[in-house]
Amino acid sequence: MHTIATKTKRICCTTETVLFRQGVASRNIYFIHTGYVLIHKVDFNGNRGLVDLYGPGSWFGPGLGGNSQEIEAIAKIGCELEVAFPENLNDLLHSLSQTQQDLIEHLANREALLQQRIFQHITAPLAVRLASLLSQLFHFRGQPCAHGHELDVKLSQSELAAMAGGSRQTVSQLLSTWKHKGIIDYTRQHICLLNKGALEGLAQG
Repeated sequence: MHTIATKTKRICCTTETVLFRQGVASRNIYFIHTGYVLIHKVDFNGNRGLVDLYGPGSWFGPGLGGNSQEIEAIAKIGCELEVAFPENLNDLLHSLSQTQQDLIEHLANREALLQQRIFQHITAPLAVRLASLLSQLFHFRGQPCAHGHELDVKLSQSELAAMAGGSRQTVSQLLSTWKHKGIIDYTRQHICLLNKGALEGLAQG
């Protein structure tokens, strides 16, 4: 991994790229054109936990809410982003044919999804949490599948397990069961959607 310089420009990531680190001041605002950005939280012992995945159309960055940063962002290989400072935000919105209201709605929707995930972590069994998480990822982060399926997200089973709050072994077993039932498919780095209705049914418990 390497850390990029903070400039207003388009970034095309040919390696995993650290966009900003937790606790390090930054003014950057990002918009994702294609690909994915992993959002991590680092604890007092330096352990990194995956808390979210941002996909195409996502806005994020310290410049949207002050310069302090309580998370770490890493762009995956193939990710293309626009980066700007707060004073250039209106120009960037205009170039993307978006408005401030579009940005506010995007951030509000993301907060609502995060609150739902927190509630499910407290109340729902792992299978329901995992199915609900996958449904959200496919709906809000999914891209046309390169393997001939409906949609996919570029996420490993280990990363998915971290987001769902379960062990990799248990998550792998659930994914294998759902694969045999024709609900999802997966490769080493992608989770693919086969049956949206069945997955949403699992998310309802």
